[in-house]
Amino acid sequence: MKRGRISRGAYTRALALAAAAAFALARGSDREGEAMLRSVDARLASVHDYTVTLDVVADVERLNVPPMHATMYFKQPDKVHLDAQGFALLPREGLQPNFSKLLTRFTVASVGKDTLEGMPVKKVVLQPKSERTFPRSLTIDVNTDRWTPERIVTTGSGDRVATITFSYVQVGGVWLASEMKAAFALAAPDSGEPDMPSAPMRPPQTPRRGSVTVTFTDYRINTGLSDDIFSKDSSQR
Repeated sequence: MKRGRISRGAYTRALALAAAAAFALARGSDREGEAMLRSVDARLASVHDYTVTLDVVADVERLNVPPMHATMYFKQPDKVHLDAQGFALLPREGLQPNFSKLLTRFTVASVGKDTLEGMPVKKVVLQPKSERTFPRSLTIDVNTDRWTPERIVTTGSGDRVATITFSYVQVGGVWLASEMKAAFALAAPDSGEPDMPSAPMRPPQTPRRGSVTVTFTDYRINTGLSDDIFSKDSSQR
């Protein structure tokens, strides 16, 4: 029996169908990841605002950072104020991240299954929409039973990686962070002063590595926080 030849038109249609199927799968992953990140934020729908006490312990190479006691204020959708001064290692946005807002700067590259210390999680990998956006990659492990981010891993320039893990407690029926641990590589600061021609060459600076542990206690939810608390923070963004 003679085998029939596949026509060029049929071959082109097959390629188009394969490409369409691959696009549909990728788009399905996009939609699943986007929906998951919005669900993470939606778990806080009943929390209009909260106040919480923070205890911070930092261990950073070549830096002597004493333990810090602070108060954090949060108001929907993404207002955060820290009542503490002189502690630049503690970013406001990282303490109560807005995951839906990430979708304005990142796209979902993939969604997969994983386990974290025996806990099943969904791993959402994000990539920046612009070459100027940092971090260069962002991975979020989500517990879909309670819609909490369990671990966030970011990759910056070079091999700088930050890993943030969370523990949780239920407050008023809502899962809120009880502890956050961040391990990271921090680039050495530049003095900003150019070397004189006669000055000896300085040895290369290795990245600083360190960790920060934040404990959250004494949550006070829905007390009607005023926008005035966050006015200064908004002007600095």
